[in-house]
Amino acid sequence: MNRQSSLFQEIPIEIIRDIFVNALQEEIIWEAILLDGGLFNTTYIVEYGSFHKKAVLRLGPVNRHLLMGFEENLMNAEVYTYSVCQTIGVPCSKVLACDTSKQVIDRDFMIVEYIPSIVMSKADLTEEKRNMLYRQMGIYLTKFHQVTGDSFGFLSRICSGKKFDKWSGALIFEVEDMTERLEKFSGLSAEEAQTIRHQFEKSRELLDEIRTPHLLHTDLWEGNVLLNRDTLEIAAIIDSDRSMYGDPDFEFASPWMDNLPLREGYDSIIPKSPRPNDARRRQLYQMFFCLLETYVGCGEYNNPELYSTRKKQLMEHLRCFLME
Repeated sequence: MNRQSSLFQEIPIEIIRDIFVNALQEEIIWEAILLDGGLFNTTYIVEYGSFHKKAVLRLGPVNRHLLMGFEENLMNAEVYTYSVCQTIGVPCSKVLACDTSKQVIDRDFMIVEYIPSIVMSKADLTEEKRNMLYRQMGIYLTKFHQVTGDSFGFLSRICSGKKFDKWSGALIFEVEDMTERLEKFSGLSAEEAQTIRHQFEKSRELLDEIRTPHLLHTDLWEGNVLLNRDTLEIAAIIDSDRSMYGDPDFEFASPWMDNLPLREGYDSIIPKSPRPNDARRRQLYQMFFCLLETYVGCGEYNNPELYSTRKKQLMEHLRCFLME
């Protein structure tokens, strides 16, 4: 469950009441049910107020010194992304409150309107229905990618004022951050870390063939899709806090995105037009995702299996890249 993670920590009902009083001016808390599965945020369904309304309370991580740099302002990034989703027609959560001041509690928190739903990863679906939902996810993803910005990088960075004029700058900045953290945790040797950094550094020109920053979700999988309980249609795309502006192909390099029906839905709206050097960039993107999850397993979630698996994949991608 949640408790293996170094970032997860429950709070007492009295603190939840304080949060709702300060954020929503609601003093009555009937019930707060901890949701399982969360390793980064700590999440509750809260029944509150004289009319027994429900909301979802998400608390940011404890032990914030363990976070990767781009993870330090995720809730503000999520508020921004949801505002964009409402504009482009992607169903999403409705934010009731977001507080990153750490005055009520020494953690960021967000309260969103409760959506009666079931998480797609827990729904009993036929293969046909699941494939249909993935095609719809692909169509929603095209709406993300049709939004363009004036700079590259994670929205959490951009919301904090850290913008990148070039795609290479955004990726290399994060690679340096992640490799340095892994060195400190002995998750990578100094030689391994330097070799990874060097591959991205020498690929600046390749990465900078990408000139237009497109909005990416970067975390679109079944655990972040809510379904209507009755119709099993998509009710909301959630957890958009890791959104960024970059190359749409970066999105599809994630291990979560290896799904043919999703790609079919996407290509039905934006057909894929091969570009020079796509395959080479894809290798860099795959290395990036493996590097990220190597650190997550090692430094954040206390998950040796995830660390071992992703590091092995990272080294395999690196060897392939070096051989070409």
